[in-house]
Order: sequence, then C-alpha cells, then structure tokens
Amino acid sequence: MMAITDRANALRSVSVLSQHQHLLRSRRHHAAAALIVASAATYGFFAAALVEDSAAGDEPTTTTKGFQYQAPFTVGRHFCQCEYNQHSKPDLKIAKSTPEPKPLSRITLMAYRSKLYPYSYLPVPRVLTLHDPLFTYPELRRGLINRIQDEERMKQILSSCELMEARKNNDHEQMQRILQQMNAVVYGENISPQMREDFLIQHGCTGYTNEIIQYLTHNFASRGIIEVGAGNGQWARALNDAYNNQRNEDNNAATTSVASAWEFVLAYDNMEQLPLSQMVYHKNTLPANKYFYDKVQQLSHIDAVQESRGRVLLLVYPPPGPMALETVRAYLNASCGHYGGLRNDTVVYVGEGRGGANADDEFFEFFLSCEQNTKKEDDGVQRQECWVIEKVLNVNASPGGKGYEKLFVFRSRNAVE
Repeated sequence: MMAITDRANALRSVSVLSQHQHLLRSRRHHAAAALIVASAATYGFFAAALVEDSAAGDEPTTTTKGFQYQAPFTVGRHFCQCEYNQHSKPDLKIAKSTPEPKPLSRITLMAYRSKLYPYSYLPVPRVLTLHDPLFTYPELRRGLINRIQDEERMKQILSSCELMEARKNNDHEQMQRILQQMNAVVYGENISPQMREDFLIQHGCTGYTNEIIQYLTHNFASRGIIEVGAGNGQWARALNDAYNNQRNEDNNAATTSVASAWEFVLAYDNMEQLPLSQMVYHKNTLPANKYFYDKVQQLSHIDAVQESRGRVLLLVYPPPGPMALETVRAYLNASCGHYGGLRNDTVVYVGEGRGGANADDEFFEFFLSCEQNTKKEDDGVQRQECWVIEKVLNVNASPGGKGYEKLFVFRSRNAVE
C-alpha cells in the first residue's frame, strides 16, 4: 500500500514539474516573441513589407544586399496588322510565365510613406491606382517648394530699389549684376542663358540618356514609335540614328536595307511653340544639321496619331494644359486591334509629375484611376481601364538643376493579361 502511495506521489510530482517547465518555456517563448516583435518594429519593417509583396505576387524579384529588386519586364513579339516592321529583329525573348502585375500592397505604401522604402525600390511593373505615389516623387516635391521660393525671389528682385535706381541712373554695371541674380534664379547658380540654349540645341527641353535610347530602341524595335509634340526633333533624331545603327550591325544586308527604309520614329508637331526658332536655327546651320530631325511633319496632335496605328506613343515635355491627355485619348481611340491583340496600348511620357511644368492633373489622374474607369469592348463585356507602369528612368537633367523630369512607360493592363 505504501509503495502505491509513493508511486502516485511521484507521478504527481513529475506532472507538477512538467507543468512548471512548460510554463517556464511558455513565458520564455512569449518574452522572446515580444522581443522579436519589438525588434521588427524598430529595425525589420522592410522584411514585413517584402514578405507581403512577395506573397501578393510581385515576382519575379532578385535579392541584393537584403533588399528585393523587381526584375526587368519582358515584352513579347506581337505585330499589329495595321502597321509593323517585319524586318526588325529585337533580341527580346518571349516571357514564358510572367506574373500578372498587381497594385502596391498596403504595407509597401506604409513603408514608403514612412520613408523606409525609397522611391526607386517600389516594384515595377505594377498596376496603378489612385493611391500610387508614382507622380509625386521626392525630388519633384522638393523642386516645387524651391520654385515657390524662386518666384518670391524673382518678385523681390523686380521690385527692388536697386533695380529702379539702376534704371533711373542707366547704370549698366548694376544692371548686369541684377541680371546675373535673375539668371541664377531662372537657370541655376553659375548657369548662363547660353549654357541653357546649348542644352536645348542638343536635347530639347529635357535630355535623353544612353540608357533611355537603348531601352526604347531595344524594346520597341518591332513596333516603332510615334512622337507627338516633337519640337525640333532632337529625340526623334537620336532614336532613329540609334535604331539604324543597330540594324546596320545586322549581318543580313538585305534585311538591313529594307529595315533602314522603315522609319522607326515618326515625328509630328504643330510648329506653334518650338523651343528654338527655325528662323535662327534653319536647316543650313550647324546645330540643325547635327541635332535636329528634318522629317518632323506639321500636324495637330489629334490628327497625328491617326497616321500610325500600332506604334508606341511618345510624349516628350508636353506643354501645360490638356494637350497631353487629348493626345493619349486620340491615340487609344485610333487603335486598330481588338481586345487581347496588339493595339495602341503603350505610352511613353517624359516630363514632370503632378503639379509640375507639364500636362495637367487630369492627365495624371487618367493613369491612376483604375478603380473608376470601365470600357465596353467589341465583345460587349465591361472591362476596367487600368494602366501598368512598366518602367521609370531618370533623364539627362538640364544644367542648373531646375528640372525634375522622369521617363515613364505605361501599358494598358488589357495587353498584359
């Protein structure tokens, strides 16, 4: 009897000890979990954002130094029956399984707004929505503040006693000093009007880079580009030259000769607001021969897009106002394809974001209003009009740092299904 009692007491002791050890382990577990959560809240917010983005389908990605970069998108070879270049041979391969782009996740937006995510780390491609910060990048926000300060500074100079005194006394030295102050406000410190004009001669209002030229010629070689608002044609000249040089490297002479006859960029402008006067920089001048495109056709922005169905629309530094959005709408309405085929579906915009020097608020809202836009296709089905941002590239900034442009490549979501 005593043995049975001792055995029961021993079992109870073991059970109590086991429960006590389990409680200790549980407390240590909760303490460790609390420590991990605190550490993650302080240092590891990036990880949470990246995990959620990965789960949301923002693949394919690669990892470098602890951060995930979005892999470059791939464009398949499709041809529009209205117009295409059957002789071009782009090096791109058709993507076997490209995941459908998605909007920014909630955690990614939180991380970006908390300044834990830089603008350049936002995943591309992605579906644009009203909350997307694409058009409000940090350098533009700072630049708009600087412009307000520049405007106030210019008002002070124009209303200053020094200027009135210099005019009254016809003091040329004082006028020259005041003019230098004004140039610093308009163009930037130590930037002369001649330096600005030299930039305009070579690039136009905003500058291309080798990366931009290579990207556009490489990805759109099979489709071609229509540039509306081409100005003096510096971008069209650079793109056509690069395209023809690329074709000339082809070993097939017959293909090269036919492809060179195909104009990669068709350029149009109404010739009403050219950056540089054709009276000064006419076709016999060195700048015009070296940088301008002599095949810019005079046509309105609405009529221009009717001429080249199936091409990619390029808008470089469009004027403020409705011109940019009117051009995009006319371009989409002129589409030759049907749902699922290659249409007028790709827009390359080079300019400043919301509140900047180009286009208007309606233009930027058009690309962000995925939730609000629907369109009835030929098959009678209502589909959302959404846009995917495929690429964002920095431009060759004008001297003085007064411009805040970027290059954006938009693609209709219907073409990325």
